[in-house]
Amino acid sequence: MQTVITCIQQAHDGYSLIIAALVCTIGVYGSFSVANHAGRSQGRRRAILALTAIITAGCTAWATHMIALLAFLPGMQAGFELIGTGISLIAAIIGIGAGMLVSIGQHRRQRRLAGGFVLGLGIVALHYLGQHAYVVRGQVTYDAGLVTASILGSLPIFALSLTVSGERNKRVRLLGAPLLLLAIAVLHLTGMAALSFTIDPTVEFPPLTAHPDVLAPIVAAVSIGVFGVAVAGLRMTLHAQATLRRERQRLGELANLALEGLAICDGDTIVSVNDTLQRLSGYHQQDLAGSTLRTLVPALDLSAALDGEEADATLVAATGDIVPVRVISRQVGLGARQQTVLAFRDQRERLRSESQIRTLAFTDHLTGLANRTRFLDLLAVSIQEEASGNSKDFAVLLLDLDGFKSVNDAFGHHGGDVVLKIVADRLKKNVDTGMVVARLGGDEFAILIRDDIDAARAEMLGLKLIKAVEEPIPVGDQVVYVSASVGAKRSQHRGSSSIQILDNADLALYDAKAKGKGRVRLFTSELRAAADERGRLSSAMRTAWEEGHFELYYQPQVRLSDNALVGAEALIRYNDPEAGVVSPAAFLPVLETSSLAVPVGDWILQTACRQAASWRKAGKGNFRIGVNLFPAQLRSPDFVSRVEHVLAASGLPASALELEVTENIVLQNEVMTLDHLARLRKLGLFVAFDDFGTGFASLTMLKRMQIDRLKVDQSFVRNVEHDPKDQAIVDAIARMAEGCGLTVIAEGIETNAQARFMQNYAAEGQGYLFGAPMPAAEFEQRFIKTKRSMIAAA
Repeated sequence: MQTVITCIQQAHDGYSLIIAALVCTIGVYGSFSVANHAGRSQGRRRAILALTAIITAGCTAWATHMIALLAFLPGMQAGFELIGTGISLIAAIIGIGAGMLVSIGQHRRQRRLAGGFVLGLGIVALHYLGQHAYVVRGQVTYDAGLVTASILGSLPIFALSLTVSGERNKRVRLLGAPLLLLAIAVLHLTGMAALSFTIDPTVEFPPLTAHPDVLAPIVAAVSIGVFGVAVAGLRMTLHAQATLRRERQRLGELANLALEGLAICDGDTIVSVNDTLQRLSGYHQQDLAGSTLRTLVPALDLSAALDGEEADATLVAATGDIVPVRVISRQVGLGARQQTVLAFRDQRERLRSESQIRTLAFTDHLTGLANRTRFLDLLAVSIQEEASGNSKDFAVLLLDLDGFKSVNDAFGHHGGDVVLKIVADRLKKNVDTGMVVARLGGDEFAILIRDDIDAARAEMLGLKLIKAVEEPIPVGDQVVYVSASVGAKRSQHRGSSSIQILDNADLALYDAKAKGKGRVRLFTSELRAAADERGRLSSAMRTAWEEGHFELYYQPQVRLSDNALVGAEALIRYNDPEAGVVSPAAFLPVLETSSLAVPVGDWILQTACRQAASWRKAGKGNFRIGVNLFPAQLRSPDFVSRVEHVLAASGLPASALELEVTENIVLQNEVMTLDHLARLRKLGLFVAFDDFGTGFASLTMLKRMQIDRLKVDQSFVRNVEHDPKDQAIVDAIARMAEGCGLTVIAEGIETNAQARFMQNYAAEGQGYLFGAPMPAAEFEQRFIKTKRSMIAAA
């Protein structure tokens, strides 16, 4: 370092060094200015400006070097070898040109760094070729260490100067020219300090060696040319800036018409913003102009943003509030310069709307509880966590209201909604934190218990919820009472899906309702086996219907006073090709709740009516046929018209048909059922109330239904000859029937003693004493073709 300082102080003319520095500064500015304009131009203009910038940069470096050499005072006669001096200029232009071609217009730092390195090599070649062309009347030696230091010290600075000159940040970009000046100074001064001269009068100058006074005008001319380019570059810059200001002003005026916030940026420096962005951010124009983009959006990487691509970002307002925004960037040419226009779209309202949509999508609108979709999602998460070992076992409780239909019937849907809201609130208040309560639909609720819970705790919670539901519920000025049934399913078995778990809980709920309601039932494998069996039977019923495996059996009905045949009850049987005739108790519960109930029920009615009409024509003119109805038939709006059609098609008079209904059928759709029965009786056919005495509302039904006959259930007949309680019940039924103008038929008579006893209470009877259910051919052979009118007891 001391050597370099000594070289500057003693071996150079100070004024000449100042001129060299001035020429270098002007030339570097001029060449950088023209190069920047070349980078923003297109076509032929781009090529001309780029070539001008390269030549100017080369001439600047050469003129700076030559002026510094002219300022050098070796203490002996010196000159310049013209060919070597010219080659040094060409080397400078080629090296600088190559470096600028590598880096010009490139946004990647690696390319600009490489370009700066190539440019530095060109200037290093200029220096040492030019220095070699500088001859003196003496011997010249080089300090290898200083030569190496000049090269290794200047090349990184050359590379860095070209790298920063392409940065987006304007302040960083301004460091390019000073770094280039520094690199040239380090190279020249250290390189000159490496020279040592020894006077030797015997040394001859090479041919074509020019005296410094001869070269000085040439260098001055080149310097003037460089100065002219710098002036031209300045004029272009001033013109571009004026054009840019005008276009920015016009763009700003248009931007103020936009609904979105707009910012015009030069690199990552904000030039101007529109009124919308000022309102959105809370900043004033003067606060943002000149600041970096990170002031508004600290996390936005503008260099990574693709032109025209939208990205989510967070805008920091002047108040410190966080505003979610959607940002889209566009590159716009303004005054031959590329500017970035950023559009900011406020996302707060959209996010609020999306949050409301998510809430609506996952929330039951009536009760505010989670809906089925949300419950299934949470259940699926619990299943995944359990499978991965990240959580304990969980449980699902299904709760269904008992008696809710009567609330809807009495108070309408508004009253029903009031009840559902109150029930939902009670459920939420009676579960622990972390449990999820959902309404799956209608009057069915579900509770997801994420904590590990055993069977006893699940049952206790279910009973607690039932008790809460059973509290009186005010609806308007009245009070209603509903109960609930609960089915529970613990996870325990890994690999189950959400639907499977819900199905198993539903099986437990179904069983709780079947066992008397108002109770809790835990799922067991037996329930699934029974459900699978019902599924198998349902499939078998479909096959039986399609392949004709159903047939009707007929059981005789007799007048108890003389055992005379008065009719028969038609009973469906399933004749399995492999198992034979299947007991009705095994398949009827499945059949009557399936989609086959209506078509099979209609087939029974049609077949029985045709058969009865045939037997009446065969000589049994007063023969009456009894047909049991499925609930689904009476729920059909056109059932009465279908019965009329069957009677007309079969030729059976209405008085020869007796339709049998049970209390459960009536209760399922009481209003429609009672209306249908009334219309059927107007047609002239008979209606019998089957299984009388086994339901809890039989007396109410007896009062409201238009019927003709009561059928005493066989459970009261089985022990009637010796059980006083059965006798009392039969006596009560007979008295009620007589008071209501109804006749009585007893079912399940199997002994003569039972028949004799029931003669005092029932007009007719049926049972194995008179004949078991049998196929039509056998019935016809035994009871139709014979001339006897009375049936001998079996």
